[in-house]
Amino acid sequence: MSKLFLENGNFRNFLLFQTFRSISSGIFSIFMMWMIHFEYQNPFYTGAVGFMFAFPFVASFIIGPFVDRRNKVTLMRIACFVQFVIAGLLLVIPFSFSPGIWFFLLAIFIFYIALVIDQPAETALLPMIVSNEDLIKANALIRIVATLFGLGIGVFLYLTIDSNGGFQVVYAVNVAVLLIALVFSAFLRSPEPKKPETPANKAIFKTYFAELKQGLIFVRRGVMLFLIVFLVFMDIFASVAYVNLPMFAQIHTGEASGYIILTALAMVGGILGSYISRIVGPKLEVWKIFVACFILAGIARIIFVHVIAQDFSRALWIFILYIGLGSTIGMFFRTLMQKLPPKHMIARVNTITTSLFSISSALGALLGGLLGTLIANVDTVFIIQGISYIVIGVCVCLTGPIRKLSKIDDITSIETP
Repeated sequence: MSKLFLENGNFRNFLLFQTFRSISSGIFSIFMMWMIHFEYQNPFYTGAVGFMFAFPFVASFIIGPFVDRRNKVTLMRIACFVQFVIAGLLLVIPFSFSPGIWFFLLAIFIFYIALVIDQPAETALLPMIVSNEDLIKANALIRIVATLFGLGIGVFLYLTIDSNGGFQVVYAVNVAVLLIALVFSAFLRSPEPKKPETPANKAIFKTYFAELKQGLIFVRRGVMLFLIVFLVFMDIFASVAYVNLPMFAQIHTGEASGYIILTALAMVGGILGSYISRIVGPKLEVWKIFVACFILAGIARIIFVHVIAQDFSRALWIFILYIGLGSTIGMFFRTLMQKLPPKHMIARVNTITTSLFSISSALGALLGGLLGTLIANVDTVFIIQGISYIVIGVCVCLTGPIRKLSKIDDITSIETP
């Protein structure tokens, strides 16, 4: 992986930009959820925040053909600048007067609208920068570097807030991180040839729906359809648990900041997932990796819930393992979404799947907020999630098209319909 970093200058610029943009998104989502829980102590409000995290991506499929046609680097710069402006407003407005919950929900909405454009652009750009056989290495390296930097910044923010009791420093750091990302974006070079301004290029709506239909047909065929269905169900149960995590952490650690401890350890689990991906990728077929990770993650989740009440320290190791297994699932799915579609369709496929996952995340967040108010013991929510993962793993094992997936390095793109 170090060879890839040293020899490919454009990938190095992409990695640095992606690192700071990912850190910003992590800071925003983690501390926004904690701040809303800290201020309001209401599972319905944290459910609303989780819903707003996902809701902008529901319409993601609409911009897929647009991203495929446009310069990916330019779109990434614009999206990063919009996030920079939102972070600046959050730094100033809430500490000048009390705007209420609706201001924060609106800020989340705009911040994530920028991500709706940024994420498919990044996903489509990476296969243009690195070779096909280096994709899993590149994705793993991006995750590891972003996590290591993010952990350092996250620990600093946690200690600062814990001692001073204020959130303004979070928004100040986020502004600085996004400014650094903008600087690195200036060094990122687009490998795409410049498209001439011809009448055909100007008449984008003439071919827009045809291209969108092509992407929709692609994702509902064969292995793509089954992969998406299983990941949608995984996402629903993960979102149900996620919006209840602040309350779960507060109950078992005695304070709301326990949520930040678990979130920081989730970042460590993300690094573990990157290493698991690098180790098992060349050795095992992808379908075996999915089955093992789903079942083991479900078992780890259930054990974690039972252990945390007796031994918090041991439970944290189980939690890291659970996150690592889930992260491995996400890593291989992301790489498949970069390898299975033809390169000219990657953004379309990415945005369509993102829309589907966002619908499931939004529904899961609302369901989680409801369950958090109805179920007396919040542990039950996490046990249900663990059981669902085991069931999904068994279903993956019984699905013929997924069982045909070979090792990740041997997988090539599917022919367009």
